[in-house]
Amino acid sequence: METPIRAELTGAPPDALGEPLELYRLLFQTAPQGMVIQGADGAVLAANAAAERFLGLSLEQMAGRAALDFPWACIREDGSPCLREALPGMEALVTGRRVENVVLGVANPRPGGTTWLEVSAIPLFRAGEPSPFRVFSTFQDITERREAEDALRTSEEKFALAFNASPDSININRLEDGVYIAVNDGFSRITGYASEEVLGRSSLPGDLGLWVDPEDRARLQEGLEREGMVQSLEASFRRKDGTVVIGLMSASLIQIQGQPCILSLARDITERKQAESERRQLEDQLRHAQKMESLGSLAGGVAHDMNNVLGAILGLASANLEAMPAGSQARGAFETIASAAVRGGKLVKSLLTLARQSPAEERDLDLNTVLREETGLLERTTFARVRFELDLCPGLRPIRGDASALNLAFMNLCVNAVDAMAGGGTLTLRSRNLDDDWVEVMVEDTGCGMARAVLERAVDPFFTTKPVGKGTGLGLAMVYSTVKAHRGQLEIQSEPGRGTRVRARFPACGPAAEVPQPAAAPQASAQAGLKVLLVDDDELIQSTVQSILEILGHAVTMAPSGEEALRELEAGLCPDVVILDMNMPGLGGTGTLPRLRALRPEVPVLLATGRVDQAALDLVRLHPKVTLLPKPFTMGELKQHLEG
Repeated sequence: METPIRAELTGAPPDALGEPLELYRLLFQTAPQGMVIQGADGAVLAANAAAERFLGLSLEQMAGRAALDFPWACIREDGSPCLREALPGMEALVTGRRVENVVLGVANPRPGGTTWLEVSAIPLFRAGEPSPFRVFSTFQDITERREAEDALRTSEEKFALAFNASPDSININRLEDGVYIAVNDGFSRITGYASEEVLGRSSLPGDLGLWVDPEDRARLQEGLEREGMVQSLEASFRRKDGTVVIGLMSASLIQIQGQPCILSLARDITERKQAESERRQLEDQLRHAQKMESLGSLAGGVAHDMNNVLGAILGLASANLEAMPAGSQARGAFETIASAAVRGGKLVKSLLTLARQSPAEERDLDLNTVLREETGLLERTTFARVRFELDLCPGLRPIRGDASALNLAFMNLCVNAVDAMAGGGTLTLRSRNLDDDWVEVMVEDTGCGMARAVLERAVDPFFTTKPVGKGTGLGLAMVYSTVKAHRGQLEIQSEPGRGTRVRARFPACGPAAEVPQPAAAPQASAQAGLKVLLVDDDELIQSTVQSILEILGHAVTMAPSGEEALRELEAGLCPDVVILDMNMPGLGGTGTLPRLRALRPEVPVLLATGRVDQAALDLVRLHPKVTLLPKPFTMGELKQHLEG
């Protein structure tokens, strides 16, 4: 066996070394790569310091031994065992060919792990001999590099997993031309495009057409150029099927192989935006309902006082009319006063209708009949500048409703339509059955239409675009309130120059039994000289009604409150009729009437009110011999009630 050779080649004849050999010794020993020389039988003849370090064996442990006898196991890159006969050095000896860059894992030398080596082996030949007599092997420790590659590979696998598992859209585009170089599954779910359909194509407008608004793409580009990143950019994208989704985008500039690219993330917020829009609509509806409720409270409070004032004016005017000769100047003046008071009463009633505090006298209605009546009336009053068309469903289902309230609502719609067609046009009224539960009426004109800002406020009370004195701003608001009071829905569609279409939908009903009407309350006798107990807290009503009653020849006892009236009755007063105001401080009409009826069961009562609400109707229904007397009333109306 040959003597093992260290770097200093101990035992070699000094005179045989010479200067070049000393240099080779130095290079051999200090080389960072492991180096081993094996003889023809595979036994180790020489090994440098790096080889000892990498293999975990000293030269003495390796000398004279073949690699087959070393106490460590080798594995290949895939983890499978490497037979020692297949080690690079042995392979080079057997085949006589170079073996290069074989990666092997040595299990034993490195405590707690495997040392990975990249090994090459070169066979050496003597002149004229076919078989190698030596093998020169080199190897490099690539353990750290291998671990780094494994870590990188693991990171890439994790990134790929996160990239494709993200529910959000992630894509990478070249900055220069917008070409897609990577898209994830979230991108495909949101856009509808498979990855193979977009890779290699551009995100710029004009190619895929994903950007609905090119300005969104321009804002993205501008933000990237200015700050290198963009956050929370809302943009609309057109999916492959043509539908539009809204995305919340973030993007930043990155470098891939030295090329500037855009990494974009987008979250589909379409449902959230729709929910926000629906929430805003509900908030608008709530604000409108609150506004209408406030208006109702205001109208209800104002109506009582206004009707008292109008009642005093109308009562005195009608009383004086009886005393004025026909054709006289004074009679004409009182007629004007009475007409103005009646007009004011109608305005107050309109306010109460708007506030939905006037109860609907519901019965089964055929809306076709209501529409024909409105058309007939309008055709006689609008001359020939507007053409009327009726498209009425012959089998229209009936609804439950108040005919007068609906007449007024449709009249308001038709008048608005006629006003919008100053130069002429066509007004179309249509009706149809939507399904088993709904009936629809449509009023459509070919007029000037409404701008969006006007349309949004069209049903707001007191909002009008008409000149001062031409409109109150209550028309559409009253229509809206009437439709809602009938448990219906109102929809207005309009564009400038394209006319207006109003759709009113009402719940349909089947044939209904006639609602029994309460029997008329017995009235006071027609004789003059009745004893009347007038119960009212308003001084104007007290003086006015007292004057009217005295003109009619009746005796009047005044009581400014329900409590005072009950004291008079308990003291023995026996009136022939009681005129009881509904709205007073204290007991009011609601608290006074049951006590009054207990004291005087047979006396007729005229329940006077300027606010005909459900409470008043309930009193009339529950108590016998009670008749409703709406304010304001004329002397003739009061006389009719007393003598009826």
